[in-house]
Amino acid sequence: MKPLDKILELLQDSQWHSLDEIKARVSLPEDKLKKIIRFLEEQEFISEDKNKGEAKIKPLGLTFLELPSEY
Repeated sequence: MKPLDKILELLQDSQWHSLDEIKARVSLPEDKLKKIIRFLEEQEFISEDKNKGEAKIKPLGLTFLELPSEY
């Protein structure tokens, strides 16, 4: 599973998660994690609270997770 998908699946409970927790769960270096978080926020998939260092999925991110995947 790709890191982007792992992050969205972790956030699918619609709760705030710390970036440290996300980094630990997906085993990514901090610089790569920040790039992915920035991308997901730019695409309106997640919200990031930069003051608290937390992220939360948005409705569009949940919709993306529900899309059928082709293998």
